[in-house]
Amino acid sequence: MNRIIETERLLLRPVLRSDAQEIATKINSYKISKNLARVPFPYTLADAEEFFDWAAKLDHRSAFRAIFLKSDLTDMLGLISYDWMEDKQTADMGYWLVPEHWGKGIMTEAAQAMVELAFVDSDLDQLCSCFFDENPASGKVLARNGFKVTGQCAQFSKARGCEMPVTTVQLLRVDWRNKKAAV
Repeated sequence: MNRIIETERLLLRPVLRSDAQEIATKINSYKISKNLARVPFPYTLADAEEFFDWAAKLDHRSAFRAIFLKSDLTDMLGLISYDWMEDKQTADMGYWLVPEHWGKGIMTEAAQAMVELAFVDSDLDQLCSCFFDENPASGKVLARNGFKVTGQCAQFSKARGCEMPVTTVQLLRVDWRNKKAAV
């Protein structure tokens, strides 16, 4: 599943180890990292290399894409992924975007493409995700893509160094298919 995905405005391509420096530079923002569970702040090149080592061990049902505007393929805007969790028999979707592009619908568009990748190009039956309650914009991205709230819990934030309240969400393939058929 290494195909490049194009949407109306975006190009999503597989993340490459050669992207490590750009990822380290772009995600090294507290505005970003405070909304992510596994991302420390500050974020270094060593953290990016550790991410690639971790991702290389994931199941083939996982997918990672770098996000670019089609109008500027030299400037990575963020990452979006889903990683297979064998113990839960689901894939966990996560993403981040540079702050100067927040509020423009970019992540909603990227998430729609990744949901389609998961349900068309793979055998996944469900996707899950969660968002920090302090970040309702992320919840809106997921809701616009059909994710439904399944509960609430706390999750440790590396950047904040503490547990934070989160809302968990899920999207089933059957619900996604039904929504597409209704359109």
